[in-house]
Amino acid sequence: MININDLYAMSGKFCLVTGGSTGLGSYMAEGFLAAGAAKVYITARTKETLQAKADELTANYEGECIGMPSDLATMKGIDALSNELHDREDHIDVLVLNAGIGTGGYFDDLKVADWDITMDLNLRSPLFLTQAMLDLLRANAKHEDPARVVFISSVAASEVFKHVFAYSTSKKALEHLTPQLALALCDDHIHVNAIAPGRMYSEMTRGAWENPDSEAFKQSLKQIPAHRYGGLEDMAGVAVMLCSRAGSYFTGEVLNLDGGHRFRH
Repeated sequence: MININDLYAMSGKFCLVTGGSTGLGSYMAEGFLAAGAAKVYITARTKETLQAKADELTANYEGECIGMPSDLATMKGIDALSNELHDREDHIDVLVLNAGIGTGGYFDDLKVADWDITMDLNLRSPLFLTQAMLDLLRANAKHEDPARVVFISSVAASEVFKHVFAYSTSKKALEHLTPQLALALCDDHIHVNAIAPGRMYSEMTRGAWENPDSEAFKQSLKQIPAHRYGGLEDMAGVAVMLCSRAGSYFTGEVLNLDGGHRFRH
């Protein structure tokens, strides 16, 4: 007999969510705490915003949310975060690689610096932070309860635009990396999946949704078969599913969370 609450429970789990102070990262962090996680570490560059979110989530749930300021665009920043977490914990159960940067622009204006920072934060950082956390992920991983790594991609990975070069390329590469890493880590009982969000209420899309009466926002809704943007429950629900017993047979998958947006392309 299935207990649905147990199926989606994350009781006692230790989690790390990068880019967790706002938007999609904070939605997933909150979802983990709501599902019973014991500790959720969140990272971001801005210490004040990060601490405010950590305090808010700790006050609202039984588990603890802990802010760890970091800049993951550099290997130095990755190493610093890894060292701090190793000092605090002997294992983690869930690693969500959400920190990223959204860059755009036409080819004539593409700068090497913009390309490099996008690839560094959106692609290199998730890969090598996973590597740095590998011993912590292995430490508590079991056949019946694997550790989870979740990459955050984007519907931009499946679309072609003439003004989005670095961002969409980095996300496409991240989606290709997902099954490769899943295969590499399966024997360690570590499952690797990706979520590809579409239009969500986040800081990256604020310019589109902060004025709901604008013609631009109304037009964007017409491009989404579900006729709405995704929010807290949508992002949290998929993340909890992937990281609980409910999703323990998923690995190497990219889950599109876009209200059907990709069907329009």
